[in-house]
Amino acid sequence: MNNFIEEDNTTEENNFPENKNFVAKKSLGQNFLHAPNVISAMVHAGKVSAESTVLEVGPGKGALTIKLLETGAKVIAIEKDDRAIPFLQEKFANEIKEGKLKLIHDDVLKFNEQNLANYILIANIPYYITGEFIRKFLETKNPPLRMVIMLQKEVAKRITDKKESILSLSVKAYGEPKYLVTVPRKFFRPMPNVDSAVLIIENISKRFFEDSRIDEKYYFELIKTAFSHKRKVVIKNLETKITKEALTAIWEKEKISRNTRAEDLSPEMWKKIIGNILIS
Repeated sequence: MNNFIEEDNTTEENNFPENKNFVAKKSLGQNFLHAPNVISAMVHAGKVSAESTVLEVGPGKGALTIKLLETGAKVIAIEKDDRAIPFLQEKFANEIKEGKLKLIHDDVLKFNEQNLANYILIANIPYYITGEFIRKFLETKNPPLRMVIMLQKEVAKRITDKKESILSLSVKAYGEPKYLVTVPRKFFRPMPNVDSAVLIIENISKRFFEDSRIDEKYYFELIKTAFSHKRKVVIKNLETKITKEALTAIWEKEKISRNTRAEDLSPEMWKKIIGNILIS
């Protein structure tokens, strides 16, 4: 798929002329997307079909909601903005009445997803909740089949980069992230200061921890320690938690260079390191 969205003259404002007073609210971190090609790409990436249940977060003016409903999927849309609720209720009155759309007025970070089954998560969220949002739906006991989310371009690149970070190692421990498309800032109203991107996370599970019997809390504590001093090599950072002798033995066994930095260690290598720590 093309990794850069081309210009499209159809704007979200044109789709909703009857709602001119419904402008983006800065306090909610809103930037309304007005690129139908991006919306179509998100629906396609989510592999949405008539058999799907989709949890849509931040429907706003309903542009993505329309595309999701066109697939025949059952859509559950969560919207925090008080102003959007009556507008969406009127616009999708028939779909709500027919049970095709369930509209929930709530903060997604407080939403209980435990009652959903085999759902797909598609979201255009305020960027200031990105980290907390991703963590909520990856760490939950009831994760989505896949996630398709709009986020800042630099954050998406950091998650999918070969040079690891605490964020990328956290996401990759639960699923397989893939950078889908770049979305230039000009496709949002108001226009933000940064470009955006669509990220997909598939095959979400806790197998990384369960198969190797690694405690989630310990894993995150260890990688945070590994990145605690960026100028130091990872083995030196870990000496605050593990003895120098034990680390040296693990490094020799796994053939890890003593000059290796935390950003150079993949999730699979961390699995090996922690496995060796547990039996040492």
